[in-house]
Amino acid sequence: MNRPVSEDLCRGMKEGLSAFRFLSGEAIASLRDHMACRLLAAGETLWREGEHSDFICFILSGRIHMKKQTEFPGKEVIVGIHGKGSIIGAASFLDGSPRPLSARALEETSILILDRSNFDDIVNHHPRLALDLFQGMVHSLSSRLKQSFERLASIF
Repeated sequence: MNRPVSEDLCRGMKEGLSAFRFLSGEAIASLRDHMACRLLAAGETLWREGEHSDFICFILSGRIHMKKQTEFPGKEVIVGIHGKGSIIGAASFLDGSPRPLSARALEETSILILDRSNFDDIVNHHPRLALDLFQGMVHSLSSRLKQSFERLASIF
């Protein structure tokens, strides 16, 4: 279900999402006009591996697991579980490639969605907002990548 982004939700964006840490209150209010809020039911699929990528998500509450098809038909492996504050779908959104993973809600989950047309509008008409948003997204994604490196190193 899609619903408008509420004032309370917007106020919580800055506190709960590291991707918005570089945004002022005014920038967050402006960003609000470019995003949709969606509530996913437990078990609801957000996207499937191989689908076209035309939006990125910011998780406000709940958890989403990411699965990858294996070489064995019908077998998948969970490659990540993401919760509050996480960005999902960024890689394929930014480079235009098909979704490399499937995403499904493990529990009731609230997400903010930034679609391609709204993203392009921000870049074209609000360059400072776009730069600050990119900075926050890169910071958030690089932190997640560092955590992945640490988990991988702990196996060996």
